[in-house]
Amino acid sequence: MKIGFVVNAEIRDNGTFSLVRNAVKHQMGIETKWYTRGAGYEEDCDFYIFVDDGRDDIPMDCPKPNAAWLIDTHLGWDMRRKWAEDFDTIFAAQKPGAERLAAEGLNAHWLPLACHPPAHPNYGEIMTSHTKDEILMGRSLDKQHDLVFVGFINEDKTGNNRLEWLERMRLGVGRLWYVPDCFHEFMAAHYIRGRLGFNISIRDDLNMRFFEVMSTGTALLTNRNVIGWQELGFEEGVHFIGYEGEEEAIEKADYYLTHHEERETIAAAGHKLAREKHTYVDRVKEMFDVCNLAA
Repeated sequence: MKIGFVVNAEIRDNGTFSLVRNAVKHQMGIETKWYTRGAGYEEDCDFYIFVDDGRDDIPMDCPKPNAAWLIDTHLGWDMRRKWAEDFDTIFAAQKPGAERLAAEGLNAHWLPLACHPPAHPNYGEIMTSHTKDEILMGRSLDKQHDLVFVGFINEDKTGNNRLEWLERMRLGVGRLWYVPDCFHEFMAAHYIRGRLGFNISIRDDLNMRFFEVMSTGTALLTNRNVIGWQELGFEEGVHFIGYEGEEEAIEKADYYLTHHEERETIAAAGHKLAREKHTYVDRVKEMFDVCNLAA
């Protein structure tokens, strides 16, 4: 079997697509080909997958048979609803998006985001990696920060304003470390140096960070109103630390920063579940099952 990925990565080549393709090619051993969306196709693959690339400005032209994995239905519904018409099977990373597409008569399924151990390693994996020196850049992986956030800072007034949230947490908790534009193993190293990995979703979305922080082995502190974690087998207080609102976020952070054993027990349980059931290999296998593809 040969899988063709149809993605335009001119703006960003390190997003979900890169992790999915790596999982298919290197972890599952399936031949792949990458087609730049909008640049034409030879159409010599058995199946084509479009992974949401955020390029709303490029017309959709994915060959068939095909499937789409729409990541941002919560941020750009109208264009993704339009794209969905061109696919045999649609997967949406956000549960409400999948339900809305299915309610409109489309062959849509919920397929949450995940972690990718090669890109989101834990302490031991980095320390034994042949690229350790490049990842660490002369720094240790010892716990140095109380709270770590790696990611894009939005000032969206219609959702959670991350800039405001990080400022509140900095004032309320103490040693907060924020890193923008940092990905994969380099991102993992920052989370490993933190006692808590902080997450605040933009619009209650079950985002990449939910899974990635747990994959690194650091305890996750996240807003509990992200949609869908219960169905995936996660338990608050067992696999992650949940909060609702600024006061509870600071209260939970203070508690777990001083209760080390409880925090690390949660970190270990979250890491175990994320690695066992919520990797991109797991997601691709589910996609293939739905599409009747033999892995």
